[in-house]
Amino acid sequence: MKYRVVIRAFTSRRDIASSIILARILKEENCSVIVASSRNFGRVVRYWKPDAIIINTVSQINYCSRVSKDSKLILWPGEGGQGIESSDPMALSEMEGAYEKLSLVLLWGSITESFFYKLFPNHNHSKLVVCGNPRLDMIKFNEIIPFAKKSKSIGFIGRFHSLNRYNAIPAIYSMQIPEKRDGVIWQVENYISMIAIIRKVIEETDFQISIRPHPLEAPEGYSFMKTMKPFAGRVSIDDSFDLAYWTANQKVIVTPSSTSFFESYLLKIPVINIDKISNSVNVIQNLTPLAALSQKCSYMPDNLDTAIDLIKSKNLVAKLNSEVDTHLDEYHSWNFTKSATLSAKDEVLKILNNNAVFKFHIPKFFLDILDYIVFKKISLRDNLHQNFSYSKHYHKIPKYYDSIVKNISNK
Repeated sequence: MKYRVVIRAFTSRRDIASSIILARILKEENCSVIVASSRNFGRVVRYWKPDAIIINTVSQINYCSRVSKDSKLILWPGEGGQGIESSDPMALSEMEGAYEKLSLVLLWGSITESFFYKLFPNHNHSKLVVCGNPRLDMIKFNEIIPFAKKSKSIGFIGRFHSLNRYNAIPAIYSMQIPEKRDGVIWQVENYISMIAIIRKVIEETDFQISIRPHPLEAPEGYSFMKTMKPFAGRVSIDDSFDLAYWTANQKVIVTPSSTSFFESYLLKIPVINIDKISNSVNVIQNLTPLAALSQKCSYMPDNLDTAIDLIKSKNLVAKLNSEVDTHLDEYHSWNFTKSATLSAKDEVLKILNNNAVFKFHIPKFFLDILDYIVFKKISLRDNLHQNFSYSKHYHKIPKYYDSIVKNISNK
């Protein structure tokens, strides 16, 4: 009898790559797997009666434990590397009884594990296992990355989800709470700076430009660049699932402070941070210290002319930093030789422990058909639904994922 496993991929362009890799590895181990989005997750949990539910946000713990009491509940974080105040252990400490409902917690790094010991001093922490950051497997085990062509494209990373939300909610929605003011203004200033740099790249160089929107942005928000001068013909928008592969194909990355710098750093792609140009260095240090860590390994020009000189430079190399190196090892387990995804798979199978039992459930085939119908109906009234919510009937997975799975499985 096959184990039934649900993986909740909360955000399409953040969570799908790792979820698909884990799903394929589990399928090699006598598991039937559904990668669900927020659209169909509740329905799958309720009617498929999975043996294990893998979630990436703590907000789903109480729902899952109520709807599917017999399922093993596994936390596989979608984000990692934060300080204790913004960490999952802190969130769990504020949710009475939630930590006890988890069967397994797959952590990115040893520092986050130490937060659990600090915040839950009287608990048995045998459920904690440090596996590593699964996103970094997309670098470690992708054999085509070293051959990426990165000579003629400048990559710009968007972080403008309050201005260009994935579901087209107006920016005023993000300004209803006074505490959000600094974050919104930071995004406005950085967007204006990014566009100014893009214009100079177009005017003064022959580079192509690739913009990768934040996972909570709508790629469609940049559609004006397809037809409007001077952007038309020079600017493309990347909405793929794999940040690492896109990064590897850029000559330089231009970005405000962002946690996406880990991929650039590990791939040794130079990063130009625009926080000084937008006068927001201190703002981001206060708002998101983890993202601000990128300032330590980036070029930080004071003005547009310096930025364009850096982009034009033939001698620009990635900047290394010992603090970033330490962070990658302690918070992301970059120094582990074993795949983070493979370690996660091994731990999931351990807690299932050959205890698969028959429970009356709706077959996966019927749930797939139902979700196809639901996805089509939602898409008719919301043509941006796919920006956030994954559907195997709509989204295409690149063929090279197959080789990543093979490389991971053979380690």
